[in-house]
Amino acid sequence: MKEENPILKPENFFEGYQDKIDELKYHPEVVELDKLCYLVFKSEDGKKLLNEFCERYLLPGFVNPSMENSGNAALYYEGFKEGFRLIRGSIKAHEQRIESEKNKQ
Repeated sequence: MKEENPILKPENFFEGYQDKIDELKYHPEVVELDKLCYLVFKSEDGKKLLNEFCERYLLPGFVNPSMENSGNAALYYEGFKEGFRLIRGSIKAHEQRIESEKNKQ
């Protein structure tokens, strides 16, 4: 019987990933939010809306460094933008769960 060389053994990059997915079973509120974001923003109208959000609110800079209280304004607008980033992250997370389930089968 030939022993496998541990140095030549391919690394499983998805090891531990399934554990994280399984942990979400105990947090259905996270999965539900991700699923709803995915369903809403993956429709044709949803894609258009998400694109508009990105173009209008994520990409442009809202703060001019020379304006009064620019630090506070920058902090405010980064918080504002973070909500849209979280929606995009929820969509991606649900897409990854779908792909993971497909790869299991």
